[in-house]
Amino acid sequence: MDSPEVINIAAKHARFDDVWSPKRVARVDDYEVKLAKAEGEFIWHHHEEEDELFLVFQGVLRIEIENGEPLVLRPGEMTVIPKGLRHRPVVEEGPVHMLLLERAGVVNTGQEGGALTAEVGEI
Repeated sequence: MDSPEVINIAAKHARFDDVWSPKRVARVDDYEVKLAKAEGEFIWHHHEEEDELFLVFQGVLRIEIENGEPLVLRPGEMTVIPKGLRHRPVVEEGPVHMLLLERAGVVNTGQEGGALTAEVGEI
């Protein structure tokens, strides 16, 4: 059994600069807690089998929803995007520092693939 530890989110965010490339900081059963930085626009995508949690620590993130109103997240705000819902994160005011909670193995670009597909790194 692993020993619990205190994780300083701001200190972990300070350890990397790449954007749209999530870094795993912890596991919770079959889920991964990931940190990411964002600038500009991500691609339209969805996750067929998994919900996706976004929690913003810095900046302003707009999550555009296909055929729906966008969600705007400011520091301290979060949302859960249900599985199957096409969405696109866009930085309104950045850079954005955020935490993601997703089932282990989820690909950041969902079924779309492409140049922004990133392996989950460790920090």
